Amino acid sequence: MIKRIRELSHNEFIRNVFTLMSATTVAQVIAILIYLILAQIYSTSEHGIFALYMSIIAVTGIISTGKYESAVMMPGDNNKAFNLVALSSSFCMGFSVILLILVALFHKSFAIMLGDPLIEKWLWFVPLSTLMIGHFQSLSYWSNRNKRYSDMAVANVGQSLSNSAIKISTSKVFLNGGGLIAGAIIGQLIGILIFIRDFIRKDTGLFHKISISGMKEMAREYIFFPRFNMFHNLINNFSANLPIFVIAHNFGSAKAGIYSFAFLMVFRPVNLVTSSFTQVFSQRIISQYNQGRKIFPDVRRLAIKLFQFGIIPFLIAGIAGPFLFTVFFGEKWTEAGKFMQILLPWIFIVLISSPLSFLPDMLKRQQTAMWLDVLKIALRIPALAIGVYYNNIYLAIILFSLVSTLSVGYSMYWYLYLAKKADLIKTKGVVQITELPINIDVKEM
Repeated sequence: MIKRIRELSHNEFIRNVFTLMSATTVAQVIAILIYLILAQIYSTSEHGIFALYMSIIAVTGIISTGKYESAVMMPGDNNKAFNLVALSSSFCMGFSVILLILVALFHKSFAIMLGDPLIEKWLWFVPLSTLMIGHFQSLSYWSNRNKRYSDMAVANVGQSLSNSAIKISTSKVFLNGGGLIAGAIIGQLIGILIFIRDFIRKDTGLFHKISISGMKEMAREYIFFPRFNMFHNLINNFSANLPIFVIAHNFGSAKAGIYSFAFLMVFRPVNLVTSSFTQVFSQRIISQYNQGRKIFPDVRRLAIKLFQFGIIPFLIAGIAGPFLFTVFFGEKWTEAGKFMQILLPWIFIVLISSPLSFLPDMLKRQQTAMWLDVLKIALRIPALAIGVYYNNIYLAIILFSLVSTLSVGYSMYWYLYLAKKADLIKTKGVVQITELPINIDVKEM
C-alpha cells in the first residue's frame, strides 16, 4: 500500500489532478459551507433573482469569446497560442460593448421577459460580468497550456473566498438578492486579477508577438470554434439553464430560487470531480492519441471509477434529500431537497460523462455532438412546457430530469463508442495529430 501511494505521488497525471482538485475542493467546500449561512440570510426569492442573473451570464459568457479560448491549447507554437489569447480577449471586449448597448436600450423589456422586474437594475452589470468571464476563461486556458496548475488553483480559491465574503457582508447593503450578485461580480474580479498578475509576471516577453495579422490568421485557422463549438456550448448551456428561465417566468422567483439551490447543492460536488479530471485527463488522452497508443482502456476505466465513486453518495442523497436540506438549511428549503431527489439521476450520469465530453472535439466529431445537444434541448423544451401547461412544477422537473438522463446517457455511450472506434482505426497505422480542436470545458449537461 505504501509503495502504491509513493508510485501515485510520482505520477504527473495524479499530481496535476490533485493540485487542481485540492484547490477546487477548497473553493467548493467554502461555497457549500457558506450556503449554510446564505440560506438563512437570503430569501428563496432573492436566490431566484441571483439564479436568473447567473443563468444570463452563463449564456453570454459562452458567446463572449467566440470559444476561441478553447483553441489556446492547440498550436504547437506558443506565439500562435498567445495570439489566440489576444483574439479571444478582443472578441470578448467587443461583445461586452454590444451587450451594454442592448441593456441600455431594452433593459425594461428584458426584465419583463425574464418574469421579475427586480432583475432590471442588475442587468446593467451583465456586460461587466461577461467581460470578466471571457478574460478569466482565456487566461485559464493559457495557464492550463503551460501547466501552471498552481496559478489556476490560487485564482479559483481567491475567487471563491472573495465571492463568499461579499455575499455575507453585503446582504443588508444590496437588497433583493443584490448581495449575492455583488459577491459573484467581486469574485469574478478577484479571480481575473490574480490571473492577470501571474500573466504579467511570466508572459510580458510575449506581448510583442501579438499582431493584427497574427490574430486574423488564428481566427481563420480556428474558425470552426465559433461556427461549431460556440454554438454547441451555447445550446448545451442554455439547455441546462432553461428550467431557471421557465420556472422564474411561470412559477415565480421563489420557486426558481428553490430549484437553483437544489441544483447547486448536488452539482457543486460533482463539478469538483469532473472539472479537475477533465482538465488533466484530456491532456493525457490527447497525448496518448498522438503517440498512437490506445485510449479506450483508460476512458472505460475512468467511467467505471466515477460510477463506483458516485453511486453510494447519490443513493444516500436520494433517500434522505429533504431531511438533509431541512436539517442543514432550514424548513424553507425542504422543497429543495425534493427537487434534488428528482434531479439526481441526471446529475449522476453527468458525473460519469462530463470528463469524456472532450472526445468528440479530439476526434473531430463536433458536428454530431452539436446535433445531439440540439436533440437534447428539443426534448427538454416540451418536457418543461407540459409542466407549465398543467401548472405543475414537479411534473415539469420530473420530465426535464427524465429526458436529460436519457439524452446524456446516450451521449456517454457514444463517447465510449468513439474511443473504441479510434483505437480500431489506430491499429491500421499511427496518425499524428498536432493541432486538435479540443474543447476541455465541462460541457455535458
